[in-house]
Amino acid sequence: MARERRETSLEARAVAAQRAYVEALAELERTVHIANCPACRPDGTMECEHILRCSSAEAEKERRRVFFRDLCDELGYVPVGHGIALPAVHCPSQPRAG
Repeated sequence: MARERRETSLEARAVAAQRAYVEALAELERTVHIANCPACRPDGTMECEHILRCSSAEAEKERRRVFFRDLCDELGYVPVGHGIALPAVHCPSQPRAG
């Protein structure tokens, strides 16, 4: 029973880590998009600022990926994502679907 409780707790932590990793992926995608899209890029932002933001988002994504991977290694499997998905993002330079 204690082992089952430990695995459930570990699985819950792994699912939470997976959610955090997906959120970091979405943030990285959004950050890179803003840095490269003329319609979304704020006026007056210097290139070095975009590079720093992209590097920081990449580092955070990687940190979360490693944490998630380590929990999965400890758990022995990759837990089901429980509805985890990347959020839809709209760019003003693209027409809306539907």
